[in-house]
Amino acid sequence: MQFIRIRKVLKMIGVSRTTLWRMVQAGTFPLPVRITERSRGYVLETVEAWMTARTDGTPIDMEMPAVVRKRAERRAAARAALARLRRTG
Repeated sequence: MQFIRIRKVLKMIGVSRTTLWRMVQAGTFPLPVRITERSRGYVLETVEAWMTARTDGTPIDMEMPAVVRKRAERRAAARAALARLRRTG
């Protein structure tokens, strides 16, 4: 198993840091792992598997992290509440 830094991941998949962050938050890219107390990276094999799945056209089944799922649920609830307020006027 080999850890790779975010910079190398960005070069490998050809996206910006912001796009990578959005993909991780959306659950469409593997989560980084904590290497040390202040350092994060990715497992090379996981990134390569993601790249292979993208080129093969096979669906990527990644579970959305609980924190991201809860945030999405809160945003949806806030949007629904705002829509109700607008309707009542």
